Amino acid sequence: MTQNNQSFWDRLIKKLTRSTPVERESEIKLDHNFDGIEELNNPLPPWWSAGFIITVVISVIYISFYFMYFYEPENNAKWQETEYQREVAAAQKALAEYKKKHHIVDAESVTLLKDKNALAEGKAIYQKNCQACHAPDGGGGVGPNLTDDNWLYGCDIKSLFKVIHDGTSKGMPTWKNLGNDKIQKVASYILVELHGKKPANPKPAEGEACQVQ
Repeated sequence: MTQNNQSFWDRLIKKLTRSTPVERESEIKLDHNFDGIEELNNPLPPWWSAGFIITVVISVIYISFYFMYFYEPENNAKWQETEYQREVAAAQKALAEYKKKHHIVDAESVTLLKDKNALAEGKAIYQKNCQACHAPDGGGGVGPNLTDDNWLYGCDIKSLFKVIHDGTSKGMPTWKNLGNDKIQKVASYILVELHGKKPANPKPAEGEACQVQ
């Protein structure tokens, strides 16, 4: 088939593939012969070479865009870092809303309870598990005084929740086996009912002065 007799598609495919007709393969044979297998010096098709070059160019642009040149002075960070920070903030917000909706209590979502029934349950938990070290009236014993304004690890509900849940290095054991709901109630009882009271034999103040919230 002559060049003039070839269809448009035949000519396009030939140009894109740069293929050598079978009858002319003898012209591109290399001096390699392995058990009768001959190697041809067939160049890569132009479309493949063009695709490779385009891929390299896109890769350079991508790396430059995300890792090198694009910087947000107002956030003192690169775009990729700020995108990560925004996603983390969004995830934290969604998690907080989920905990609030399903009443899940942890060290971040815990709040101070003032409901009488919750405080009564907190008192029962305190009497069963805490008064041996802190005295029935919270005046302290082996453990510190819970009625004064000096606290070792903070005097807000989140700090007290964490201390009860995790324990401390100074002898306070972990009470995580109580469950987060009960820890919230006993911590609330301590802050609402015991703090500010006058114990019979108060232990000397320990820690730093703290405004109970």
